[in-house]
Amino acid sequence: MSLCDRLGNAAAGEAPSDTRERIMAAAVAVFSGKGFQRASLDEIAAEAGLTKGAIYWHFRSKNDLFSALLEDRFQRHTAPFSAELALALGNGDTAQRQQAVAMLMRDILRRFQDDANWPRLFLEFLSQSRDPDIAARMRQLIEHGRGLARQMVEQMKQAGLTDPALDTDMLAVFWCALIDGFMMAWVVKPETFAADALVEGLVGMLWSGMAPRS
Repeated sequence: MSLCDRLGNAAAGEAPSDTRERIMAAAVAVFSGKGFQRASLDEIAAEAGLTKGAIYWHFRSKNDLFSALLEDRFQRHTAPFSAELALALGNGDTAQRQQAVAMLMRDILRRFQDDANWPRLFLEFLSQSRDPDIAARMRQLIEHGRGLARQMVEQMKQAGLTDPALDTDMLAVFWCALIDGFMMAWVVKPETFAADALVEGLVGMLWSGMAPRS
């Protein structure tokens, strides 16, 4: 398909960035309703009121489109984290700081309930990681998540909540694995997944294991 053909498939007078956003909004609706495997670019194009050529102008494939959606969602969910963590650790005594960090964890878990389709879609997409391109995109997201976790660990050490002798990278992997495990548990059996109760039960175990030694 020529450049002219592709551009002609977008709405008349619409900026390329607006067309891209329209495609992504349509993709969210189709992926959420059909699942990653059963969704097609034809359905996404129809939902957006475009042709498939317009999608190929912005995205190489269905995998590329979903990767873009996943990255956008991940960035929007994690962008406030640094400021929220600094606020949680900046006030109160040790017990209050521990509780504030626990509430950050609770808010992360609640997103599974508030945005129910995305954990399922993420795991479905992850199953396609034999594809080298998908695997590369997933590694980028995972490394970004671990970078945030390392930042959290270092800030908790500075706030006196975590033993400074513990390895930062090891704890970062632990925190990421904990969140991933919660996500899988929610996908399998959401009706028994109570974020508040889980956080309350875990707080004592986490701090007793990671707290500085007296």
